[in-house]
Amino acid sequence: MISKERRKSILYAFVALLFSIVLYFNANGQSVQDTLSGNEAYTQNVSDVSVQLLYDTDQYYIHGYESTVTAKLSSANRVQLNAEAMEDTRMFRVTADLTDLGEGTHEVPLKVRNLSSAVKAKLDPDTITVTIEKKVTKEFDVTPLLETETTPAGFELNDVELSPKKVSVTTGDQTLEEIQQIVARIDPAMITDDGIDTKVTVQALNSAGEPLSIVSDPVQVTAKATVTKPTKTVRLYGTAQGTPGNNVESYDFSFSDIEAEVTGSESQLAQLGNSITIPIDISGIVHRTTRKIDIPVESGVSITPASIDVEITPVLQRDDGNTNRSSSDESSASSVGSTPANSSSSTTRQSEETQSTSSEETSESSSETTESSSQPNSQEDSSEN
Repeated sequence: MISKERRKSILYAFVALLFSIVLYFNANGQSVQDTLSGNEAYTQNVSDVSVQLLYDTDQYYIHGYESTVTAKLSSANRVQLNAEAMEDTRMFRVTADLTDLGEGTHEVPLKVRNLSSAVKAKLDPDTITVTIEKKVTKEFDVTPLLETETTPAGFELNDVELSPKKVSVTTGDQTLEEIQQIVARIDPAMITDDGIDTKVTVQALNSAGEPLSIVSDPVQVTAKATVTKPTKTVRLYGTAQGTPGNNVESYDFSFSDIEAEVTGSESQLAQLGNSITIPIDISGIVHRTTRKIDIPVESGVSITPASIDVEITPVLQRDDGNTNRSSSDESSASSVGSTPANSSSSTTRQSEETQSTSSEETSESSSETTESSSQPNSQEDSSEN
């Protein structure tokens, strides 16, 4: 016979169990109701789920199908649902079984495998269309395909070199007959003013220029090309800028190079002309000074040399109104006035004017000599008559 105290203990335990059940249903009533009624409380769409094909990979080549689908997952267990939705923790996979199909085009149903029993899935689409061909492999030459043969600045590209020049192509036997050429298509965005040096994906094209399904080995080739940049030679001249030093009348400039080679587009070179004026800061210079000065050019234009040494000689004002070059001795002063190959623009211009004047004087002298030599002849002719 059960004692009174034991009966009380059993009663208290029953009441506690009853309260626990009530509290559980109160907290999870909706989920339990959905589970009992067959309705899942949580849903989530998972896009880009890969489709795995089951077939003889050594014998057949498959193409023409959608490689991903969208799966709508639903479950009363949110933790389990999230695990299947995340790619890193996903257990299920979508497959298409082609093992019993022959060559040709087929519509194949998709199946979800290894999905947790607590989760349901609905696929969109739930079928795919595939083309099955016999697998073949052949080696092809790769041809570079350019949409433009100039760089952004207008420089002309030289011949494009591909490495490797041949690739191994795997595809279906029917597709192989449609291949017109294997190309490495070079996008204009890959071209710089220095040329091309990039990796390009290999493609197979038919006679209409449309891409075909292939697997290339290697998948990419390296494309390289240099550019031919127009060049021209220009004359260099100097112009003084700044505040002259005390008692300085003017300045003579002597350049280490009086010509430079400029590289740029045709339009840039045409706009540049045949000379470049170099601004030279003479502020406060009262003695002969040598400075390295960069040659100014616009963006997109390069010049060789990029800088030159400029010897700056101040011409001093004398008290009697005459000028005198600042120098350590008379001989060095007189040497500045000469016109060697590396002389300044000012002395070079003087030399050219002197040569031009001398040439004109020589021409006039020659003309006068000719006239004078012809006069005696005319006199002799008259005396004979």
